[in-house]
Amino acid sequence: MRTCILVLVLLIASIAEAAPIKGAGASSCGEWVEERKQDNKGFLITLSWIQGFISAYNDYVYSGKNPNGVFGSADSKAILVWMDNYCQQNPLSNSYQGVRLLIRELELRAN
Repeated sequence: MRTCILVLVLLIASIAEAAPIKGAGASSCGEWVEERKQDNKGFLITLSWIQGFISAYNDYVYSGKNPNGVFGSADSKAILVWMDNYCQQNPLSNSYQGVRLLIRELELRAN
């Protein structure tokens, strides 16, 4: 019986995936790196998406005491540098995966 329940739980877990990410968050890190090299300002759309994602995290998830939420003292320039480094090292990743890791780092600093 336990084995049957375990198999069922694992099956459900494998089927249940997160909803797909739409918009600039789905853009690849390779695109980010190219836009930053060309300095065509296209990356600003993704940067706005990232800041909005972090803001939503602050509003719906963050429970720390920092009045700036997970942003802490990070500004747009700090986020740009972090994303530049992340995307150069992970060109096959995307903005969503990067911002999730960024939030983890920021949250450690903000508390």
